[in-house]
Amino acid sequence: MSTIARTMNQGLFPVRVDPIKSVEQEAEFSGSIQVSKLERLQNFLQDDSGEAQVEIQFGHDQQGTSLLRGQCQAQVRMTCQRCMNPVDVELSTNFELGIVFSDEQAKHLPKQYEPVIAERDDLVLLPVIEDELILSLPMYAYHAECDDNELVAKAEEMKPEPVETEAPNNPFSVLEQLKK
Repeated sequence: MSTIARTMNQGLFPVRVDPIKSVEQEAEFSGSIQVSKLERLQNFLQDDSGEAQVEIQFGHDQQGTSLLRGQCQAQVRMTCQRCMNPVDVELSTNFELGIVFSDEQAKHLPKQYEPVIAERDDLVLLPVIEDELILSLPMYAYHAECDDNELVAKAEEMKPEPVETEAPNNPFSVLEQLKK
């Protein structure tokens, strides 16, 4: 594992970093990102309120692989799959990604690392963080205390009223009326 950088940049989380310099300096960043800036994540949420707390560290592993390690926590609002009302969900993820500069390098990355493909002097961090938060979403969001009786009552309310139609006793009676 790499040693932690001597200083940590706190506050606003950087949008872009130079991956080579960040790895060489073993840079660390921490800060918050507004959920409203994470458009793909919003597709899974009820609204764009809240923020994600993020900490990342750049460094090398023992084999010299360039790494991006980090953790994210966010409180988001999803739709409860039982009662269809809003439910607050706590997202939390830890990740360790191998920094590569081409698909060919990604193929040779050790299996324990997922690749993040960067430009030589530019790594955009928001999509990386957003991907990790999306991967941490629960398959189904629901309240722990949803009342089964309330769910049954809601289901009854949503049932359509039966439409009464007069059905002829004889299926040919319609033809008979047409003859007349």
